[in-house]
Amino acid sequence: MNKLLLIFGVCAVTALASQAAQAEMRVRAGTGLASSYKLGGDYITAESKYNPVTVGLTFAADSGMYVDLAVSGGSGKHDGWKNLGTPEQDFKRSDAALIFGASKLNPENGIAGTIYIGIKTGKSTLSAKNTGLSWTEETFDTSGLVFGGGGSFPIASGRAGAIGVNAGLGLMGAKWKDDAGFSAKAKTAVGFSFGVSYTYPITSSLGLVVDYKGNAYSYNFGDTNNPFTVKETVSTFGATVYAKF
Repeated sequence: MNKLLLIFGVCAVTALASQAAQAEMRVRAGTGLASSYKLGGDYITAESKYNPVTVGLTFAADSGMYVDLAVSGGSGKHDGWKNLGTPEQDFKRSDAALIFGASKLNPENGIAGTIYIGIKTGKSTLSAKNTGLSWTEETFDTSGLVFGGGGSFPIASGRAGAIGVNAGLGLMGAKWKDDAGFSAKAKTAVGFSFGVSYTYPITSSLGLVVDYKGNAYSYNFGDTNNPFTVKETVSTFGATVYAKF
């Protein structure tokens, strides 16, 4: 396999890196076929099902270094106020990530590895209309540093595609606010991400990726005397088409 497709998930974002015989640029677009967003911990338990659309651009140098930019967004409904007898409310989610990394191919068996570091942002908007509460909308904004690594394992020397796995950690910050004037920042926030993917090269310049990725973060908005933790998890099963130039 003279060209490697290395797939890894960064939180709610899928990035595509390549080590090839020459520098390449790749573009991709896809959708989440089944995505879930959950809030919990010491706050309400809210879950939303939505279908995000993702677009991305990767530049990979012949040295194995790469840069990847990905953005995604989608909407659905959340059930956070069902305990008030309120119907499901509107939900919106957006993510963006800028990743820098390096990949290395073992030419004898086609197995490759990658390491990465980058910045990630996410924003969730949860409606609270017709609930009788003092606010009608709240937002949960996160941003921070992510880093990790992964591997790619060819099937039939790459003729039948490749399996990718990855894992990472994140050091995030969060701001939680509503439209009634409430605003708070998390004191600490840590979490992890993981992903599994299958990549199938349809032609030498076009391919398909099917993947499952997830991440989980715990944000501490309290203090030693009054702990208050908000837990956030996102998982997505999706499909992406890529083209390289």
